[in-house]
Amino acid sequence: MPTASTASNKAQGFIGAIVSEQFPDLLDTSFQKVYSRTWKREIQGLSHFKQESTSRNSVKESTITGLGLMQRSDDEDNLPLDTPLPGFDNEVTPLDYRLSIRITERMRETDQWGQIGKLQSMLARSPLDSIEYHSADVFNTGFDSTGQFLAGDGMYLFDDERPFEDASLGNWSNLESASALTPTSFETARLNFRSTLNERGLLRPLTAAKLIVPPALEKTARTIFESTGSTGNNHNDINFHKGQVQIDVWDYLTDTNAWFVCAPMDELFELKWYWRVKPNFKGNALSDNPDVYMQRARMSFAAGCLRPHSLRGNVGA
Repeated sequence: MPTASTASNKAQGFIGAIVSEQFPDLLDTSFQKVYSRTWKREIQGLSHFKQESTSRNSVKESTITGLGLMQRSDDEDNLPLDTPLPGFDNEVTPLDYRLSIRITERMRETDQWGQIGKLQSMLARSPLDSIEYHSADVFNTGFDSTGQFLAGDGMYLFDDERPFEDASLGNWSNLESASALTPTSFETARLNFRSTLNERGLLRPLTAAKLIVPPALEKTARTIFESTGSTGNNHNDINFHKGQVQIDVWDYLTDTNAWFVCAPMDELFELKWYWRVKPNFKGNALSDNPDVYMQRARMSFAAGCLRPHSLRGNVGA
């Protein structure tokens, strides 16, 4: 019966330098090979954010509304006057993220399998994983108080009581009524996008461009949007929804029922990923011990949203 390697037994709770006592397998000549397990995958999450870079400690944004409709007025009358309204403010402070590994000179000298060099390169994967989890968390927690942030209007990312900038207009919603992903529920979301109002209550239709689903809903999504005929009946109807949206399956969504619809990522798209410092790496020997080499990864970022009119979320059913 195979037994766990010494490295497996000792590495789990070890924090500190990579030393021979922690990874004796790398020095053991009885092994034919020692290899590292790496997982190659592109980052899925950042495609759902508009990325911006900043050198500021924090980013503060605001808007002003447009003007209303023209009034019926003859030339001899006094000119009607309108004034833009101030929009909501939003401030985002990018946070720093760091990770490091330490390797003794002896391990570098006696690494017969080339794994020490690979351990250093593995450090480059950690920022990618961290970005993926943080970006997915924005959507996973966007329905309630567990969210990373509140939008500029002080509401959850997906909320049904969003105030208009013109308070006299009441509230608007980008939270769909809880329902499973079906042609009918998507059609409701599509029409809600077409009914989007701007800050002054004027119609500003948006189109549904992208559907974001967890893997559990991929089959349902592709059936709805890629079938030639209409689903759910025996008639020879065309499938109105075929090809209407891009389907993005996001493996890091934790709710198997929730789904999201996005408008095109244009100048109106306000879910943003603010980079203060993109992932970078440095290495050096410790100042008090030249025989221990340190490699570190560092980045600084935050997500935020001023007005999420280009996003609609449904918790599913």
